[in-house]
Amino acid sequence: MSGELDCLFTPHRVAVVGAGTKPTNLGHMVVRNLLNGNFDGVVYPINPKHESIGGVPAFPSVGQTPETPDLAVLCVPAVGVLDVVKQCAEAGVKGIICMAAGFREVGPEGRAMEDQVVAICRANGMRLLGPNCLGLQVPGRRLNATFAAHMPVPGNIALVSQSGALTAAIIEWAIGKGIGFSKLVTLGNAADVELAAVLDYLADDKDTHSAVVYAESISDAQAFTAAAKRFTARKPLVIYKAGRFAASAKAAVSHTGAMAGADEVYNAAFQRVGATRVLRISDLYHTIELLSADRIAHQPTLAVVTNAGGPGVMSVDALSERGGRLAEISPATLDALNEVLPTAWSHANPIDVLGDAPAARYEAAINAAVTEEDADAVLVILTPQAMTNIIGSADAVIAAAQTTDKPVLAVWMGGGAENEKAIRKLTSAGIPTFEFPENAVDAFVNGTVSQRHTDQAAAPVAAATDDFTPDRERAAALIASVPETGLLPETESKELFDAYGIPVALPRLATSADQAAALADEMGYPVVAKIASPDITHKTDVGGVVVGPKNAEQVRAAFDQIVANAKAAKPQARIDGVVIEQMVGAGNAELILGSTRDASFGQTIMVAAGGTSAEILKDSALQLAPVDAALAREMVESLRIWPLIKGYRGAEGADVDALVKVITRFSTLVAEHPEITETEMNPLTVSPSGAIALDARAVIDLAALADPPAQYSHLGILPE
Repeated sequence: MSGELDCLFTPHRVAVVGAGTKPTNLGHMVVRNLLNGNFDGVVYPINPKHESIGGVPAFPSVGQTPETPDLAVLCVPAVGVLDVVKQCAEAGVKGIICMAAGFREVGPEGRAMEDQVVAICRANGMRLLGPNCLGLQVPGRRLNATFAAHMPVPGNIALVSQSGALTAAIIEWAIGKGIGFSKLVTLGNAADVELAAVLDYLADDKDTHSAVVYAESISDAQAFTAAAKRFTARKPLVIYKAGRFAASAKAAVSHTGAMAGADEVYNAAFQRVGATRVLRISDLYHTIELLSADRIAHQPTLAVVTNAGGPGVMSVDALSERGGRLAEISPATLDALNEVLPTAWSHANPIDVLGDAPAARYEAAINAAVTEEDADAVLVILTPQAMTNIIGSADAVIAAAQTTDKPVLAVWMGGGAENEKAIRKLTSAGIPTFEFPENAVDAFVNGTVSQRHTDQAAAPVAAATDDFTPDRERAAALIASVPETGLLPETESKELFDAYGIPVALPRLATSADQAAALADEMGYPVVAKIASPDITHKTDVGGVVVGPKNAEQVRAAFDQIVANAKAAKPQARIDGVVIEQMVGAGNAELILGSTRDASFGQTIMVAAGGTSAEILKDSALQLAPVDAALAREMVESLRIWPLIKGYRGAEGADVDALVKVITRFSTLVAEHPEITETEMNPLTVSPSGAIALDARAVIDLAALADPPAQYSHLGILPE
């Protein structure tokens, strides 16, 4: 329950354990911050050796304060934390902030100590922030329970960070910019209070209109997705996830496993919950500045007012690169601009007011731009020229911004005292102000994407249209039949897909060349012959596939060739024979449809350009399972080979509805069977007549058959 965190965010009495008299003492800093910030509650310094700290009466222990503290801030070394936590439990304290390092981050002994602390907290209904954290700030309540040097002004953005040092840096930057925050929370080790719990709290916090997050890891993925979805249904959420290129030691047995790295899974998770991910820390700063204005734009459509052509073009390039567009200037807006601008103005968007533009010309142009219905926001660019009234132009932007609810952004290029003064005026007036056009455009697009996610999250979800009922008993029996290798043979893998209504080219096993020819005669030519071996995953790599034999003689030759190739390439491999399938035409495209089980987020599915060059092309889309029809279609349309699928240069398009149905059914299969660690159909051929899997494999976690992993759905429900 989010109300359980009131003890952290709305305490009336705060005890600071370990408060000393020296200014360099950590506890002394926290007491000083609480007092200097004019905290509207009571502060209890805890120190058995001193009568007072900073002029405030001190107490020997938490249990000896006049009233029970709501919150205890622990500023003692790690070795003393456990005893203090026990004292807090006995006294009835409900919230703890532990700033000390020396827990799980230092090794097994530290982890054991951290686990003990958490166990005591949970047994006594206490919530723990940290350890190894900077603390938290609530500027609106003048609560500075940190050892940061300063606290920003009250605002509407919440900052949640796993890095105390980064938070301290953002605080100093925000103070210089005049940007305020509703809450600033550092999670540290997040031993108890995790990102999910904070997001859940902030979703109901009336002072928080948006949130930005710096995350290094997400430990409870299920809790995170639930809390983040609830947050983004109401408010924009922006996340910077560090550690994008961490190496993975996992040995993948499928193309999907090789291509679905941890960072791609995080991308899919953030997309699913409606969070906007930024990839540079500068983007996080710039997006904070944009969100601080608390003005909503639902589409990345921009009007640009500039006194210099070059920066105007830069903004157009940046906007195009990010998928935004320039607003189309209507005849009415053109007429309004013609009345207030010289005849040499650009007569288009960007609106070039010319290098000699006085402040009044800027204001008139901005006033006209904000009335343009097609513009969701206005970007004002100024380059200081000899005749430029830098301060007056800033005043013009502020005046024009007061006439509209649309976001108005400024780019004040150059340096100097006058420029700095103008920037301070703009930021003080709540105008997001940037150094370069690209920064402003990136922040604007990030903000609109985040707001669009919130709009989509709040929209009703369309009902499913696929009424197919899987043969779950058959699927479970097939999975249970997996050999000790954990690799389900191709035939059984295809039958598994068939049980979920996925069209497959079912193979038939031949143990001799004559039997292979007989099967081919029965199926009809041409056929495909493939090695059947539990020890050979990528058949083409060992010369284990022959495509297109047209008669019995060619089938016999193919059988002998495939077996010889396999034995030469993999002498130790067990060879069951050769499977024969009826050959399916190439269609519009060959795809991979596969899944991997992520340790944090569960089953993921990937759609990608298929064939032997799949890992080179890396034309793929990843999502958390299961997906509905809309998400499946979005995945397919995001591929670079989408033009081939829908029909290119007059070619008949593939049956996309059939492909979407295959993807949704496949995602249901893996969502319902978390014991599947990897599975893949490659190629999955798509054509005007439908979609059919020509090859298949599935890897089963043998231990999970006896003890299945948690089964959950990122759509909110599991299939019936």
